[in-house]
Order: sequence, then C-alpha cells, then structure tokens
Amino acid sequence: MAQLSAQDYEQVLIFLHGLYAPDSLADWPIHLPVQVSKLVAADISGCCKINFPQSQFIDGTSIPKMPHEQILEVSNQYLHEHPFATHYLETGDCRAYKLSDFVTEPQLHRMEGVYQKFLRPMGMEEQLKLTLPDDNSNTVDVLVLFRNERSFTERDRTILNLLLPHLMQARRTAQVFSQVHRENQQLRNSLNIAGGIVISKEGHIQFMTRKAEQWLQQYFPFKRLGQALPDYLQRWVNYQKSFFARYGTLLKPRLPLKIEQEGKQLTARFVADPDQDQYLLLLEEHQQPKLSAEDFELLGLSKRESEVLYWVAKGKENLEIATILHVGVTTIRKHLEHIYQKLEVKTRASAIVEALKRLGKLNYE
Repeated sequence: MAQLSAQDYEQVLIFLHGLYAPDSLADWPIHLPVQVSKLVAADISGCCKINFPQSQFIDGTSIPKMPHEQILEVSNQYLHEHPFATHYLETGDCRAYKLSDFVTEPQLHRMEGVYQKFLRPMGMEEQLKLTLPDDNSNTVDVLVLFRNERSFTERDRTILNLLLPHLMQARRTAQVFSQVHRENQQLRNSLNIAGGIVISKEGHIQFMTRKAEQWLQQYFPFKRLGQALPDYLQRWVNYQKSFFARYGTLLKPRLPLKIEQEGKQLTARFVADPDQDQYLLLLEEHQQPKLSAEDFELLGLSKRESEVLYWVAKGKENLEIATILHVGVTTIRKHLEHIYQKLEVKTRASAIVEALKRLGKLNYE
C-alpha cells in the first residue's frame, strides 16, 4: 500500500463529503466516474454493470470515440477473455487492479477483443478498475479508469481501495434513495389521480395536488384559498377529527362527504395518520348516475309503479305526480303501497334509498 500525502487525504475527504449528496445519489452511474477521476486522473472514466458469471455486459456510461451499441457488442463477445473477469470469478476480489497486473504489453496487444476491438480504437493502453458487488444479485458495478499509457501508480490504487467501502455504502444508499423516490412519485401520482390534500394537526394545508385545488375552487365558494380549507369543508374535517380523537383506531370508517353540482358529484374521504400527526383528504369526482323510470322495473315494479317511484325520487308530491301521470291522488297512494310491499319498506324516503341500493347507484359504505 502506497503512503498517501496530506493533500491526498484532504481530497478524499472532500470527495466523501459530496458522495452522499442527493443529486449525486440520484445520478449515481454518471456522477461516480466523474468525481473519482478528480482524485485519480484518467483520460476516460466510466461505470458499467456486468454479470460476470454469465459473461454479460448489461449497461454502462457512454465512452468517447465508441458508440454505445459497439461497446455492448464487443464487451459481450469478448468479456470472457478479459483478465478482470477471470480474476473476479476465481477470487471474488473487489479491490483495484490494473490490466498490467495480469498481462504484459505484448500480451495485451495480441488480445483480439480487449485490445484490438476495444482499447485500441479508443487510443487507450491501460485500465484501472474497482468492483462494487450487489448483495441482491450476480451483477456488479465496475468503475473503470482508462489511460493512453501504462502510468497508473500505487498511489492511485491505494486511493481506490480506500474509497471501496464508502462507494459500496453509497451505492446501497443510492438504491434506497431511488426506491424512496419511486414510491414518493407513485404516491404523488395516486394523489393527483384522486386529488389529495395533506393537513397538519393544526389544520393547515401542507400539500395539495393541482386537481384537488381545482375541485375546491369548483365546489366550494371562497374568496381565496390559503393555508386553510374552505369553511364548509373545514367544519366537516373538524367533525371527523373529533370522532378520531374520541375513538382512535377503533373508529369505524366514516361515510364520505358528497357534494353534487351540475350533474357531477365530489366525494371527500378523511384518513388519519396518527404516527405523522397528519390528516389526508382524498377527493374524487364522478358523474352522477342518471336515473330513469325503466331502471325501477328491474326491481320487479310494474311500469306505472316505476313511474311513480321515479317522480318520488325527483322530489314530487303525490298531487304533482297524479297531475303528471293524469291519474287521481288515490291511485298514486295505492301504487306507493305496492312499492313499499315489494321493497319491504314503510316510507317514501326509505323506498328511494332501498331502490337505489338494489340498483347499485347509491354508495352506502
């Protein structure tokens, strides 16, 4: 192991400080070779993903002077003859190695794939690599530095080996970071579809999707939407919070708030998150189900009974229905008695509710 200077250690500390920055983790394959080449000078640097047991080059950062498709083709055709692949398969050794550790210059120049079809077209004569295995698969990330002459030193090797455990931990962190980012994006997408509003324990809006804001402006009259919900919706939320505070997780699911407007219906559902001291409102908009007298015939009502119940559902009184249907009020009362018997109810309101339930047009969660 080479002795590093105070300047070397200072540069390594600066590198490690930036290694875990969110931007670096998000663009790990691009960020890593660029930053490492500031510590160990290289003419070309790159990071590739390889499955050594299957001799498969999966992907890698772009390299000047060679199209990506050509890199894939040459690497997959000749990966098995590369000294790095042979050494890793035999030993599992992840430390930094140079090509010159395994082959002399004349031997390298006689290699058809590694040199004649890969290094020589790029004008490179030497590689220095560091292997980062994946705990969950056979694939490895390989950091590769190229030079146009065999000039990598033991100081360069020592720095890479010093970085190895940090790079492996940063790669794990990057994977977790990416997973969290994907999950957050999925959550935001879901909230955008449904319309989501996150409310603090104090009742302030912490996050609201654009669709939720549009629906609030459409369904609730208010002058300006700030940190608080519109008054009517806020009163409903406070009512839901009072039930949750009283019963906690034992509380049964509450009925959603439903508001109708111009043939559409906005549904608001209240979700409590006691661990985060937050509340979530999920908003959905639906077209109101269109209702016709013929629908009620599906329940076994006669044509005339269905017409009577249809107008009852429209809020008409018996006299109004009798006028519309050109019959007497006594006839309407008799039809209603038959409707009550068939639906097993006793009142006009319960007849409407029961009919809509049976037709699947009423949400009775």
